[in-house]
Amino acid sequence: MKTIINKILLISGIFLMLSIGIVFLAFDQINMQQPGCATFIPPPICGTQSFLSEKATEGRALFNANCAACHKLDKKMTDPSLRGLVQNKPYPSKAYFYEYVRNEQKLHDEKDAYAKAINDEYNYDFSHQFNFTDIEVEQLLEYIAK
Repeated sequence: MKTIINKILLISGIFLMLSIGIVFLAFDQINMQQPGCATFIPPPICGTQSFLSEKATEGRALFNANCAACHKLDKKMTDPSLRGLVQNKPYPSKAYFYEYVRNEQKLHDEKDAYAKAINDEYNYDFSHQFNFTDIEVEQLLEYIAK
């Protein structure tokens, strides 16, 4: 009699565990099909919503990682402010900006007057030499243009 009760309890336990597993599996599948269902999304708090495009957001990350130590967007630091740099400053061309960021030393070696004027104005010997792709320079330009 005792063995029959033990077998019934064992089978009942296995059945209960399988039932619970199936319920969790079914619930997980429902959540995967309807993400965010009945999820409250709070409205953005003042100043927390980003109005930058995806390209400008990537540019901000590049700026913070490579440029922010010497440049600020809206004020001069050890180097010129960069907000609207290509749009507002007398850069010879957009292609020139690409070259300036990637290999400023080459411009100094070629005795470029614009590169020399910037270095003379800020009295420094640092030369930009970033290995940015065209896409990364575009992202950076998108960010500093905003």
